[in-house]
Amino acid sequence: MGKHSDQRDRTLCLARILYEQTDEKHPLTTNRLLRMLEEVGLSAERKSIYRDMAAMSKWGLPVGYLPGKRGGWYLALRPLGQEALQTVIDAVGVYPWVSQEQRGQVLDQLARLSPRHQRHQMRRPVVLPPQGGQDPAVVRQALDRVHGALQEGRALSFYALEYQLGKGWQTGDLLMVVTPKGLLWYQGHYHLLGWDHRAGALGLYRLDHMAQPKVTGVPAQGPAAEPNRFLAAPFGMEPRRRERICLRCAPALAVDVLDQLGPGAQLRAEEGSFTVTAEVIVGPDFWGWLTAHGDQATVVGPAWAAALWNARYRPRLGQAVGSGQEARQVI
Repeated sequence: MGKHSDQRDRTLCLARILYEQTDEKHPLTTNRLLRMLEEVGLSAERKSIYRDMAAMSKWGLPVGYLPGKRGGWYLALRPLGQEALQTVIDAVGVYPWVSQEQRGQVLDQLARLSPRHQRHQMRRPVVLPPQGGQDPAVVRQALDRVHGALQEGRALSFYALEYQLGKGWQTGDLLMVVTPKGLLWYQGHYHLLGWDHRAGALGLYRLDHMAQPKVTGVPAQGPAAEPNRFLAAPFGMEPRRRERICLRCAPALAVDVLDQLGPGAQLRAEEGSFTVTAEVIVGPDFWGWLTAHGDQATVVGPAWAAALWNARYRPRLGQAVGSGQEARQVI
């Protein structure tokens, strides 16, 4: 019985060593493995190492061997490769809906999926702004309820949170009943695209503005919807305001225009300027971005948007359309 116990301990110890300390660039020789086993009080011989490695490979732990002086045994395949694991760690590092304590715990657990010599490279601290609004745990609970409703084909009920001056966030009186159609991630927040049973229309609802979300027994209702359609154009999530806009801009704005309008923007050089055509959500965010550039950008088309720009927004530049310096001072 003792002999079999020693064999199991040895095999498990070898598996742990391979997992924690090896990869293709950092193999361990048979002699080194024998010394490491001896250091923890386990006896072995070369033949037993070969048998253990064969057994581990047979039962799903992929063990590799590199011949040569710098070769040896190593774990050939991990649940996540280094690049994939680093991507997950970086994503968790900037995910806003998790507490600082839980973020540290999750990042430590993820880093342990890599060999020890790589763990110091995995943690890349990022400074995040303070998270306002709801407690991250409350948002994650709402996220669970939304997914539960989607999977079960049921409606979701919740109360809308309202902010009252002097009182803070308060739970509203109206119980919403909504069939989830999909989740959107926009400007650091989750938004639920859902069919409002009372209004009979699609709506967008922020998860951090939900109170007491529950999966109901009411069957899902409403037509199919395409969540991607709500994020297909910059400056908002209102498809009804989606419009193909043409702007004339100063050359210095090319980088900012591409950043804001995305790779679908079509730029055409002109003498001393360029025009750009792209689909955008024509709303407050768009007009705010455009006016921030003063006399360096103007609306060319469509005609109604150019008229609105000239009548409502351009005069706010302080009648400084002809003077770039004055316009920048006003802004």
